[in-house]
Amino acid sequence: MIPDNTKKNPIIFYFLFILLSFYFIGYNFFIPHFTLLENEQNQNNINTVLSKMNTAIENIKNITNDYSKWDDTFNFINGLNKDYIYDNFREGTKTLEDLNVDFIIYSNLKQKTIFSKYSTDLPEIDKKLFEKEIFKRFEYETVLNTIFKYKSYYFYLIKAEIFKSDLTGKTNGHIYSGKIIDDEELKRISNVFEEIHISNEYSKKNGLKIKHEHLKNVKVKISYKNSYINSNIQFYDDENNYIFSIITKNNRSIVKKGKETVIIYNLIILIFLLIIFYIIYKNKIILEKYNKLLELKVKRRTGQLARTLRKLQEKNKELFTLAHKDYLTNIDNRRSFFIQGEKALKNSIQNNSQFSVLMMDIDNFKKINDSYGHSIGDKILIEFCNIVNKIIDKNTIFGRIGGEEFCILFMNISIEEAYKTGENIRRKCEDTIINIDNKKINFTVSFGLSERENITNIDKIIQQSDELLYEAKESGRNCIIRTSPH
Repeated sequence: MIPDNTKKNPIIFYFLFILLSFYFIGYNFFIPHFTLLENEQNQNNINTVLSKMNTAIENIKNITNDYSKWDDTFNFINGLNKDYIYDNFREGTKTLEDLNVDFIIYSNLKQKTIFSKYSTDLPEIDKKLFEKEIFKRFEYETVLNTIFKYKSYYFYLIKAEIFKSDLTGKTNGHIYSGKIIDDEELKRISNVFEEIHISNEYSKKNGLKIKHEHLKNVKVKISYKNSYINSNIQFYDDENNYIFSIITKNNRSIVKKGKETVIIYNLIILIFLLIIFYIIYKNKIILEKYNKLLELKVKRRTGQLARTLRKLQEKNKELFTLAHKDYLTNIDNRRSFFIQGEKALKNSIQNNSQFSVLMMDIDNFKKINDSYGHSIGDKILIEFCNIVNKIIDKNTIFGRIGGEEFCILFMNISIEEAYKTGENIRRKCEDTIINIDNKKINFTVSFGLSERENITNIDKIIQQSDELLYEAKESGRNCIIRTSPH
């Protein structure tokens, strides 16, 4: 009840009216505003955690892909690289810690474990049952980036197919790798929540859906209890089955400060009204600064990852060139030539198509080197390869298999056409004059040409062509000796 003296002195009445009006206006205006800021900050914090989890999956994926596209790994699965485990995962090394994974499993195509290694930080689990569960659950997945539940534990799980580094041929197995998701891992990647832990607390209420590259089905449900804001981050698989939750808790410090500000504002009315707006302004600046810092960190991290990826791609190109190209002539080296030749011969046999081999050897090459020097010899080799590349088409396999020995594989053309191509190369080489230091140097080439017929081995057909090449050398060089026509 308002005292009677308010009737005599209306200033008190107006004061109370204004005080109550400012109280209700201030409360109804500022508190929702602080709640909104609190929600935005909470959502940013949630996105930060999910982004770091997504980055963890991406890092494990990149590491797994590196190991799975490695010739040493491919040979190890085939039993051809006995030193692989010693070189990479021997006892006493900290390979898993350096890779930031908790387990890695190698399996063949029959879902049999070839090798596995587990971090000492993992809880005690039956490793055979664990691997059996993974193989059973993801048997039909060729590649996988997901979150996996095993008993009461949760893991980032990556699966990749094992190929040769040049990605030729078929896969011969898979690599599974992962890292446990537990409270310690969450605390390591998050410092924005007062409390964060894993839970099976499931809520059917509709929540905010959030999607990241590898976390595609996440629902966030926010609740307010007393002076705390709680978030239930629920993870689902691709079939919308619930996996687990991450529960976060933060003090509602923004709203709490807002209420205190409103009380002070009503006690001092106009003076503290300015202070309240100043506090709001300062809070906005702090939040914007925090967001800018976060965006800057993300951009820097993205830039680092992009630079690392570019360097990796450049290094892969260099390794591919070293493994498959001749360093001098830049054509296929012996190893690459035989890999392609075996594949081409197999296709020829399966399709019953024509297949012929032309062996080539530069005449008197040792004499050229002895007379003019090895640098001149190298230039002749390069010029010879340039001549051949201009005459053959892109579907013809051309490689250097020895010092001055070269070989061409012809597919889907008759031996007569192959002979014409060889004769074209022979004449072009014979007519070519190389001018070096006022010296005119020419060279000739001898050839041996054979066709597949009933031969099923690339070495044998090349040996047959080599024998014909020897006959060409014995017959005076600068000619082509071919298998007798039927």
